[in-house]
Amino acid sequence: MKTFVAATIAGAALAAAATAAPPTLTLAASAPTVAYGKTATLTGALSTQQANQNVTIKGTACGSTKATNAARVKTTTNGTYTATVKPDVTTTYQAFQKAVKSNTLVVSVAPVVGLKRVARGSFTASVTAARDFKGKALLFQRYAKLRKRWVQVKRVMLTASAPTQRPTIVSSASFRAKAPKRARVRLLLSKAQAAPCYMTAKSNVVRN
Repeated sequence: MKTFVAATIAGAALAAAATAAPPTLTLAASAPTVAYGKTATLTGALSTQQANQNVTIKGTACGSTKATNAARVKTTTNGTYTATVKPDVTTTYQAFQKAVKSNTLVVSVAPVVGLKRVARGSFTASVTAARDFKGKALLFQRYAKLRKRWVQVKRVMLTASAPTQRPTIVSSASFRAKAPKRARVRLLLSKAQAAPCYMTAKSNVVRN
């Protein structure tokens, strides 16, 4: 009888092991979009909850089909892990722990758009990113108080570009535009102009 019970228990244990779910790995980001030059925090967890397990995070940058190593970390308590990445363009990430793969995750990047008032009605525009935006257009906007929204004043074409610290390129333009005195103005880089590797972006707001 004891032999039969032991065999039954052993058989049940083997069956449970055979039907146990395979380990899984999750991946999430602190934000779906980051400004160029800023970092994003990636987090996840290994379902086995084991600590000190190696996790490799690979990223595939927009415009490329090759995945490169973006970070290598170890799991901590409860199998969780954290990594910091700094994408130059919109990038798709995936985590690996041996043969276990996580979900894929896209972190979008928005260029840094700058607006500087030189004198009343005279401005300079800049776009900082890892791609050359010379020849692209920005929308110069002013805030209409009565309508309570931003309205377009003119299109501003970026006419110059200069590399700085690799891979950064600053595209720029000087321009004149009419707007009421002390009006709040800004620049907008539309999705169409930013695509395919960047998201829409807005500049700082200045007074005319």
